[in-house]
Amino acid sequence: MILVIDAGNTRIKWGLHDGAAWRTQGQAAQADVASLCAALADLPRPTRIVVSHVAAAPLYDALAQALAQFNLPLQRVYACARQCGVENGYADPPKLGADRWAALIAAQHLAGGTQLVVKAGTALTVDALHAGRFLGGLIVPGYHLLGNALQPVTALPNTSDGRFSIWPDNIRDALESGRLRALAGAVAAQHAQLAQHAGTSVGILLSGGDAARLAPHLPQPLRQVDNLVLEGLRIIALETTP
Repeated sequence: MILVIDAGNTRIKWGLHDGAAWRTQGQAAQADVASLCAALADLPRPTRIVVSHVAAAPLYDALAQALAQFNLPLQRVYACARQCGVENGYADPPKLGADRWAALIAAQHLAGGTQLVVKAGTALTVDALHAGRFLGGLIVPGYHLLGNALQPVTALPNTSDGRFSIWPDNIRDALESGRLRALAGAVAAQHAQLAQHAGTSVGILLSGGDAARLAPHLPQPLRQVDNLVLEGLRIIALETTP
């Protein structure tokens, strides 16, 4: 029984896998460690705990305290030069975020070939995977960060009630359409670049809290995968020793 945890910049996600299927998955706000503790208390006791952590250090300490009830060592995942069939093309491989690394490993196992691995969360990450090698990727402010970016320095409203439009004719729709176009444009540019580099068709694997919001604006073929990072952590756990 493997408990995997993805501690991100906004949310903590977890899943319990019994070796054949996911028993349960859940999430809590980063600051709501009490909800995490309550949820973990109801879980069957795991035999392994594997963690991806990209948030501030104090959260990891709080997370470790919440997991102390299981009396198990925490296997913290870090990116490396090669793992689980993926070669890391980062100039300094350990500097790649553990969540992005886990998502790339999941993408290789779920789809293989040439994929653009897109995580739409606090930040939008757009990572290129070709023939088992991570080529590199973008980090862009995510949907909510883009929505808040103009408000402190302009008179524009801080609003989230706009609708997407090809030709926005009011401020709210202009703001909503602008940020969706900006995010989708980053993905589309990398999609075209990867197709040219690889000389083949490129799939998109999309995950993250704003995946459904962004999906209609992205190139095809596209596959939306919930909790891609958790799937990658599960694969890493199976192919590594504690």
